Amino acid sequence: MHPILLHLGSFKLPTYGLMVACGYLAAIVYILRKAGPAGFRKEDLSDLIFYSVLGGMAGAKSFYAFTYWKEFGQDLASRLAYLLRTFQYGFVFYGGLIFGGAAFFMAAARRKMNVLKAADLCAPALALGHAFGRIGCFMAGCCYGSPTTCALSVTFTNPASEVNPGYLGVPLHPTQLYESAGNFLIFLALNKALGRSLKGGLKPGAVMALYAALYSVERFLIEFLRGDDRGSLTLGLSPAQQISAAVFIAAAVILAGMKVKK
Repeated sequence: MHPILLHLGSFKLPTYGLMVACGYLAAIVYILRKAGPAGFRKEDLSDLIFYSVLGGMAGAKSFYAFTYWKEFGQDLASRLAYLLRTFQYGFVFYGGLIFGGAAFFMAAARRKMNVLKAADLCAPALALGHAFGRIGCFMAGCCYGSPTTCALSVTFTNPASEVNPGYLGVPLHPTQLYESAGNFLIFLALNKALGRSLKGGLKPGAVMALYAALYSVERFLIEFLRGDDRGSLTLGLSPAQQISAAVFIAAAVILAGMKVKK
C-alpha cells in the first residue's frame, strides 16, 4: 500500500503515524463534546487523556517488545537497536489498553472523578480511535492477514510495507480493514449505550464493560485470519486470543452482575 504518505528530502510522513494521530484527534474531540452532558469539566478530561495516551503508548510498545524480544536480534544491543529503529511500528493494543487503563484510573482517582462514569464516556472514543489506527495498519502493511482466495482479498506489492516479503503479491485477508470496520460498528453501539447511560438507563461502568466484551469477541475471531507472527500458541490460541477470552469472561461477569443488581 502506501507506508509513506509524503517524502520530501529527508522528511518522511508515515501513513500509519498520521492515521493514529487522526484516531487520537477523533477520540479527543468526541470526549470533549460529550464532557458537558456527562457532567465533567473539559480541563479534567484533558489531563485524563494526556496521561492515558502516555501510559497506552508505553504499554503497547512494552507488550510488543516482550512478545517478540527474541526475534529482534542475537544480543541485547542488537535488539534495542532494532526496537529504536522501528519505533514507529510495533504496538500491541492490549498492552496499550492495560497500561493506558491503569494510567486513566489513577489520574481519575487523583482528581476525585467518578471513575466508572469517566470510563463509560471514553469507551466509545477508544473504539473510534482504534478504527482509525487500523486503517493506518492497512496502509503500512502491518497486522496483515493470511492468504485467501475470497473476493475481499488484497495484495500488497510495496517492498517498503511491513508485510512479510514472502507474502508480497499474494492475496491476503484485509484483517486490518475487518477490524477497523468492526471498531466503527462497536463505536456506534457504544455511542448509543452512552446515551442511555447518561439518562440513567445503564449503571456506571456498563458501557466500558460492553466495549470490553464486544472488542474481545471481534479480536478473538479476527486472530484466526491473521497471517503475521502471533507469538507462541497455547492450546492453539495466540496470546491475543488468550487475553481476549479472559477479557470477555470478566466483562460478561460484570455485565451479568449489573443486570442482577438492577
